[in-house]
Amino acid sequence: MKSKIFHLKVIKIKSGCNFELSWENGKTISAIVDYPQDLDQGYQDWKYAYINCYRNLRGKVPKSGRIKVKKDPAALLREAEARFLSLFDRWLRDGELYEIREEIAKAATDSSINRRYWVDILLTCNCHELTCLPWEAWEISTTTKTNLSRFGTIRIARVSKNIHAGISHNKIIPSIRRPARVLAILGDEKGLDFKEDRKALAHLSKLAEIKFIGWQPGKDSTSLKQEIVKEIANPRGWDILFFAGHSNETALTGGELHIAPDASLGLKDIQQSLQQGIANGLKFAIFNSCDGISIAEFLIALGLPQVAVMAEPIHNQVAQVFIVQFLNSLAEYKDVHEALRDACAYLKDQQNLTYPSAYLIPTLFRHPQSVLFRLEPIGLGHSLRNWLPTKKEALWLSAWLTISLIPPLQDLLLESRLLLQAGYRQVTQQVEWQTNSSPVQSPVRLVQIDNKSLKQDNVKLVDDRYMDYGYLASILDKLVASNAQIIGFDYILDQDQKQPDNSKQLQQSVTEAINSNTWLVWAAIEAHDPADYQGVSDKIANLNQTMEGDITTYDGYVESPSNNCDQSCPFSYLLVLSYCLQDQDSQLAMGLPEPKNSNQDFRTSVVDGVNGAHTQAHTQAHTQLAWLGRVKRPAIAYFLQWFQPIIDYSLPPEQVYQRISACELLGSCSSPLNPPILGYFDIITPQNWGVRGAKPTKLPKSYDSLDLNQTIVIVASGGYKEAGIDQEGQDNNLLPLPVAFWRSSQGWQDWFDGKSSFTGGEAHSYIAHHLFYQHLVIPIPNTLMILLTAVLGKKFRLIKQDDPEQQQWWFSNLGNAWLIYWLVYCLVSLQVYISLKVLLPTLMPLVVFSTYSNTPKQ
Repeated sequence: MKSKIFHLKVIKIKSGCNFELSWENGKTISAIVDYPQDLDQGYQDWKYAYINCYRNLRGKVPKSGRIKVKKDPAALLREAEARFLSLFDRWLRDGELYEIREEIAKAATDSSINRRYWVDILLTCNCHELTCLPWEAWEISTTTKTNLSRFGTIRIARVSKNIHAGISHNKIIPSIRRPARVLAILGDEKGLDFKEDRKALAHLSKLAEIKFIGWQPGKDSTSLKQEIVKEIANPRGWDILFFAGHSNETALTGGELHIAPDASLGLKDIQQSLQQGIANGLKFAIFNSCDGISIAEFLIALGLPQVAVMAEPIHNQVAQVFIVQFLNSLAEYKDVHEALRDACAYLKDQQNLTYPSAYLIPTLFRHPQSVLFRLEPIGLGHSLRNWLPTKKEALWLSAWLTISLIPPLQDLLLESRLLLQAGYRQVTQQVEWQTNSSPVQSPVRLVQIDNKSLKQDNVKLVDDRYMDYGYLASILDKLVASNAQIIGFDYILDQDQKQPDNSKQLQQSVTEAINSNTWLVWAAIEAHDPADYQGVSDKIANLNQTMEGDITTYDGYVESPSNNCDQSCPFSYLLVLSYCLQDQDSQLAMGLPEPKNSNQDFRTSVVDGVNGAHTQAHTQAHTQLAWLGRVKRPAIAYFLQWFQPIIDYSLPPEQVYQRISACELLGSCSSPLNPPILGYFDIITPQNWGVRGAKPTKLPKSYDSLDLNQTIVIVASGGYKEAGIDQEGQDNNLLPLPVAFWRSSQGWQDWFDGKSSFTGGEAHSYIAHHLFYQHLVIPIPNTLMILLTAVLGKKFRLIKQDDPEQQQWWFSNLGNAWLIYWLVYCLVSLQVYISLKVLLPTLMPLVVFSTYSNTPKQ
């Protein structure tokens, strides 16, 4: 619980009093007012009326005895109380004290919005006459009072004028998260009844371990003294010291406790034991007995954090009512000052007719370095309740969780996050241009049939939509002549009836490629419903010698096989698999025939061979095959895109694949100044990479000498507007932001006649690169990170809420540094992405953490 603390010193000097108010950062206000002579007489009149009203007191009656009166003692006491409080209030309303009252009232007004915020006044008086005054009844202003309303904000606690010991750090922490240990000392019971005290303490049995010590008939008083002294200094320590019985003020011994009919203890006599108890963790003492001011001052001076006492003699029944209410509030996890206020409020509001003036008797003394003690909930149930979200927190959490599950927003956040990652790669030069001083050589080659190729080679689309199969045959022939061993066509070739001659030409080229031991992978739509299946025509290719791969992709995610490719197998996955198997030794080890000799479904043979690769992973190729065999789509990804690897567009395209325009491959057009093909062109190095207009030192005049051995070739559309399966332009997607970043940073002319598009072939090239290099970046879902950061934010807020004021500087210094937190988290997440291949969301988790950690408890 938070509070603003004022220190008020009242020093009586002859006929006047000096008031000095001090608070944060050394601010002070001073005032001098006259001390009214009739105030002392008013106090004495009230005290005698009070003693006369009550018969059974937990202390000794003054020698003057009782005043013999004819009027009702309770009525006389109420009159004396009214006169006394009127004198007291008139004195404290002196104009000289206006600034002091105004400063305190202003603090109370500012904090009145939050009922859990208190304005604590720690009062120090230099003489006993001032200390005995009922300062808790001071009405500082007409709008904000120190009366005992449960909604008041100002509390006054006493401070001993002499303090000989400070409070060590471990005793500053006022709350405990284990059962509290309570030592209850029941003194001389003559004329008293401790049944209610015992019942009230029993109310704490679920929260506290209670030990009773007390006099019993026949018990030796000397052994009782020794037992009390020993238990107070118990090495296990106590949290609360409770005393009920008779007590009195003494001038020299710090107060006197009557523990047996013929025995008493002066606090000074057991000082050493008390000091040891404080050192062992004693945090709070309550004396439900008479005249406790000197007792409290003595214990505070020893370094005890807080002491609750009765400032005057107390009636036995009042003491019982008080302790029941006090312990009930303490069991509600209120601090000791709030519990004392609740008990006094009950005496004033509910019991004032029965027990007049009783509410003025209890008072709290505090060590100026202490933080108010409270019990803390223990057990799993209480812990869970603390973690449950408040109404406001639940609304925030529900809103963010709902937002995180909206697919378009997920895609936007993912793309923005990858754009940030691309910028981080460029700034930190973590683009992996070189490995072991050698250029990074991706095996992926993307042959694009672009607008330039269609125009230069005079290609006419069938029905203004379908690619000319004869042109594809020419490309295939050229690739086979260039020693390409793995070729994938990102075209659905099922329109043979519309171009029979071209289909026959393509079929002949396919046969020649197979005879050259070239592995071919065709694009297909492998839907669950056979009626929706689309794939290569059997008049073009035989699937006993070639393979089909599913080109269906979820935007931004790497498709991986499921169910051992029985029903569907991704297009890019089959290309990488084929690349790893093109080594004849690997084929023989797997028991695979060459494509031209295969007489069963070739894909099934390949996949079955890979599934056994883990039993013979003794070469690098076998190790990679074994890894590919373990790549499976997460089960949860069938419902949500959770933990499914993403396409890492933060990598620059030229690091992932090399582009070749179809007309350039066929030699029908010249090569522009575009990014070089690694191994044939010179490399753009980190020194000139990113420089607008950077050019390689050599450019080929043709692709006649191009060697595509040890590569994966993908033939795909290059952005012409008709490209698509079901509708025109379907294959031309919006350009991902990170790819746009890389293109703009290189200063290239767009390949697609100025159209900012991104084809399916380019996406498959990225996926093939990732599978080949085992570069799978796993995204942590926003939903899970929101839940995690909500828990962390809640924990952070609970720590701030429970942290004592002496430690609040840590939070006050760093609590507003959210920009620093955000930057640190972002940098860490950006580097984790590169080093561990894990994508941590940034925006939503940080917003949720900030919301949760700063939302006040309601």
